[in-house]
Amino acid sequence: MKKGVNTAGFKAAIFDMDGLLIDSERIIMQACITAAQQVGITYTRAEYVELIGRAGPDSTRIMIEQLNGVSNFNQVMQGLDALLAERNNTFPLKQGASELLKHYQASNIICSVASSSATQHIRHRLSQVGVLDYFSHITSGQEVTHGKPNPDIYLLAVKKLGLEVEECIAFEDSENGARAAIAAGLRVVVVPDLKQPSEFLVQNSHLTIESLNDWLDFSLRNNNALEANVLDN
Repeated sequence: MKKGVNTAGFKAAIFDMDGLLIDSERIIMQACITAAQQVGITYTRAEYVELIGRAGPDSTRIMIEQLNGVSNFNQVMQGLDALLAERNNTFPLKQGASELLKHYQASNIICSVASSSATQHIRHRLSQVGVLDYFSHITSGQEVTHGKPNPDIYLLAVKKLGLEVEECIAFEDSENGARAAIAAGLRVVVVPDLKQPSEFLVQNSHLTIESLNDWLDFSLRNNNALEANVLDN
């Protein structure tokens, strides 16, 4: 097959951001734990994991309950903001992210983002690691009434692309995010980050895989097999 021909079986890839494209969840989690400790509050990894993949309002509501009130929540958020500001809210790319985006660009596969984060955070974080320009569309949890695990954000992302769900594939790291993509009718590749996928995700995802590098290797093997078949015919 000629370079630039899409043999992937889908026209667009929709990516979550935190914990999938960028390695932010671990850093933010540790900053939350540290910020809580600074004001005499114990906050645990298990509590933080409950927030992963959720939209801002849902995360805020849950965290206020976890921290026993708005006052404690505001103190922890102030400390968290200060800790993240020290690193300019910048996080490294996850393994294989850059290579996969370059591959999709070369293969004429449209890439977009569907993240629960605020739009300005999405643009800032992706810009800081040099991958923002790979994405034709960005969809934020701010744009929908019901955040992940509801399907709204993925349905909106597909609508922006002007495609059908059958023409797209989603990439997620979290339970809530993957459930949102599945509920939207999308094939979803799960790349776990802080928490291993449930049996539901294992059974209902397109594939569960260790890293984006592994998915790229899997895709290239499939493409090469398809190309060989076409050439033989």
